[in-house]
Amino acid sequence: MRRTIAAAVLVLLAGAAAAQYPSPGTPAPEAAARPPAPAARIADVAWLQGYWEGEGLGGRVEDVWLPPKAGVLLGAFRLVKADGGPGFYELFAIEEVDDTLQFVVKHFNPDWVGWEEKDKALRIRLSKVSADEIAFGRIVFQRQGADGLVVKLAIREKSGEVRHETLTYRRKPL
Repeated sequence: MRRTIAAAVLVLLAGAAAAQYPSPGTPAPEAAARPPAPAARIADVAWLQGYWEGEGLGGRVEDVWLPPKAGVLLGAFRLVKADGGPGFYELFAIEEVDDTLQFVVKHFNPDWVGWEEKDKALRIRLSKVSADEIAFGRIVFQRQGADGLVVKLAIREKSGEVRHETLTYRRKPL
């Protein structure tokens, strides 16, 4: 199960835009072929800040987003499996780059062995932004009122099939 989730999240986060999300092993499309990313500032996504707890990926999920500073919204993710054991962790950020935003993430097993190479991180540029929705390729954050958050993932399996996962969160005091 851990291997499936790990592979799924890596594949999910490797894409740059929903329409051009490459399958595993496929080179990323040339930058010139990508549609332009929408203009955005970190203030457009500052509503993510806070502690979020919910369900998804077969267990309990938590996101913590620090307040934005210096053009960066920094955060961490934890999956606690249904049996109470640790699933995996993420350190991530949304940052301003060239008048738009990008999502940057590094993944870790419970023993803190990283999934990405030491000097690499997954970087996914913004594909859509509105008052209540942010999309980075096949990762979509949807605000549900003041204290609800839904994260929709489209995960390309090794077989090439796309599996959809929904993580449902409520804002909680820290």
